[in-house]
Amino acid sequence: MTEFDIQEKLFDTFCTLNDFSQLPFLVIDDTKEGYEKYTNAHFPNVPFEVPDDKRWFDLTFRNNEPEDAAIMEGSQARFTGLLYIDIITPQDSFEDEAKNKFKWISKLFNSVDIDVIDIMRVYIANKGNEADHYRTLAAVEWEADIDKE
Repeated sequence: MTEFDIQEKLFDTFCTLNDFSQLPFLVIDDTKEGYEKYTNAHFPNVPFEVPDDKRWFDLTFRNNEPEDAAIMEGSQARFTGLLYIDIITPQDSFEDEAKNKFKWISKLFNSVDIDVIDIMRVYIANKGNEADHYRTLAAVEWEADIDKE
């Protein structure tokens, strides 16, 4: 397993938000495949157009170089990092809509079991009005111990 596998597992977990919350946060176009079918979620290296209603998510994956998970010989590699989820809403929705979406994202990542990935915490890293929208930056802090290859 590599950091790309970790990224995919975290992104795939995010894509279960509608099923988990029973709310239509993610807009899905069934005529498209992969991450492209989420028309209001921007994934790295996937074509995206900002929706007219200014309600969307922007996902960014960051990881550190792996370190030894323990000091003994044969230990696993410990990967650590953050999944940033920008929650973009119209300015006139104030922070209520973004707060509700963050609540469900936090519940999702704090309750799910993702293979070898441990979610350390989920928190709001930044929030406030920008140009023509309101932005809340959710941070999902994670770590994973993986066998060295």
